[in-house]
Amino acid sequence: MPIRVYYEDTDAGGIVYYANWLRYFERARTDWLRALGFGHRALADEHGVLLVVRDVSIDYRRPARLDDQLVVDVRPAAVRRASCLLWQSARLAGNDEALVVAQLRFAAIRRGDGRATAFPEPLQRRIRDSLPALPDAPADSELSIVTLVLHASLLVQFVMALLLLISLGSWTVIFRKGFAIRAAQRATDDFESEFWKDRDLGALYEEIRTGRADHGPLARIFESGMSEFLKTRQQKPGDVAAMLDGSRRAMRAAYQREMDALESNLAFLASAGSVSPYIGLFGTVWGIMNSFRGLANVHQATLAAVAPGIAEALVATAIGLFAAIPAVVAYNRYAYDMDRLSTRFDSFVDEFSNILQRQAR
Repeated sequence: MPIRVYYEDTDAGGIVYYANWLRYFERARTDWLRALGFGHRALADEHGVLLVVRDVSIDYRRPARLDDQLVVDVRPAAVRRASCLLWQSARLAGNDEALVVAQLRFAAIRRGDGRATAFPEPLQRRIRDSLPALPDAPADSELSIVTLVLHASLLVQFVMALLLLISLGSWTVIFRKGFAIRAAQRATDDFESEFWKDRDLGALYEEIRTGRADHGPLARIFESGMSEFLKTRQQKPGDVAAMLDGSRRAMRAAYQREMDALESNLAFLASAGSVSPYIGLFGTVWGIMNSFRGLANVHQATLAAVAPGIAEALVATAIGLFAAIPAVVAYNRYAYDMDRLSTRFDSFVDEFSNILQRQAR
């Protein structure tokens, strides 16, 4: 609706008085209703309905001055049974930049007693038909995970790809480390079963040294201790302390090597479990920021307008949790298994040292 600013509309500085914007918006709203085929008088006489403003908020951005030619736009944002939300803006003719923007809600009341009532069905239908389509809002059927990922911003897609790589690395470590720890546990059980059968330790040592028997990490600890014991006994016969000390130090060194090998890549699981949620959260925050920045270019700030963007952003958090949860669970489980193996290795070193002490005498 075109409106010219007259002298009576301005203050002493020649600027449109703030309250007069309400008059401009009221005129434009009346013309908009008339264009829909429902003037105020027709609504009152034919339907017994009056339209009243329930609430209004105005954002004054730039002033208008005397003799300016204005254009007031009216856009419906939402309609309910007895109320309608409108977005109204005023701009200079030939210029798309809004001077004043208003959000207004009007409702229907009965002419006789002033009580709330529903809009006439034809008016409700015409307003609903005039609602603009939501910008870039995919249909519900299109909000699949693949669609959300493809519609995400480049940075959010990079975050998702990084998290998927972390998840792939985590699962690789989980399976490889799981097989390695289970193999170490079975080999330790087998070796302890052989060791405590009252077998000749020299014969058992020869089997392991020559490769005829491989009983895993505990067998290698035994081999290191036994080898050092035999070497020291040849070099320093009768020196029991030197034999026991050398054997124990050799077993401790072998013990550390075995634990280092078993614990390799566990730090990656710990890092993946602790960092992945924060990487996903970063992608989500960035995506939500982009969604809300996009509202600056639309006149219909509804949840439906930002829901697809927020859903895209939340996928990053979901992928972050998908990468983190298995890594944390696996790390805790494997750390527990490693503690148990470490305890068994420590106990064996002490018990085998006692056996060597008795043999040395």
